[in-house]
Amino acid sequence: MHSVYIIRDVIVRLTPLTDQQSLQERTYQALRSALLVGDYLPGERMYEAAIAQALGVSRNPVREAIRRLQQDGLVDVRPHYGMYVATIPADEIEDIYRIRGALEATAAALSAERMSDAEIAALGVTLQEQQEAAASAEDLPREPVSVVQADRFHHAIHVGAKSPRLLTLLEQIYAQVSHFRNLTLRVPGRAAVSAAGHARIYEAIRKRDVDAADREMRLHIDDARQALVRQLLDVPAEDRLSGGVA
Repeated sequence: MHSVYIIRDVIVRLTPLTDQQSLQERTYQALRSALLVGDYLPGERMYEAAIAQALGVSRNPVREAIRRLQQDGLVDVRPHYGMYVATIPADEIEDIYRIRGALEATAAALSAERMSDAEIAALGVTLQEQQEAAASAEDLPREPVSVVQADRFHHAIHVGAKSPRLLTLLEQIYAQVSHFRNLTLRVPGRAAVSAAGHARIYEAIRKRDVDAADREMRLHIDDARQALVRQLLDVPAEDRLSGGVA
């Protein structure tokens, strides 16, 4: 009987979830997804009323979503000027990719230690899907056909590290580089290079070689950084959509 009273007391103190809270979360996720896949371009102005109309919601959940996206580094709110899709200055790209490389390498090393055999097998399936997509990309070099598989590969490693704090940091840095993650697919053969880098990372994790997993991931991200920097030098600012697959 005593335990029943305890349970009831906990229930009374908890705040029930409301439809409004769910709507705010769905609005945030929908807008965040649109930003990450490049539906909005870096520097593009965003209009609260238009977003609310497109999503079929009021402006309140849109305002809350924008506030969270500003914290994520995806939206830049300029007083008296409006809100814009965030951009990353060219001189900051190298720093961000170096930080990403360090975080991703840590995740790969931890995954080599902590991933279960089943998780490693699933990672191998994801790699195979990316390799098939990369082969298709050779015929359509301007299409981001392997981005989804590349992201799945990295996300599996992020989760496989089994470090909630590291996962949060990786999600933040991923959001900041999302606008640049398709650009180098314009370079013929880049998708295949990415898949080859993933294959080396996978082999290190499969063999549970912590040092190799760390090393291969650092090399992989640094290669993506160099490819992106080269591409940005060749692409006019107005055409800089998203970055390279890594």
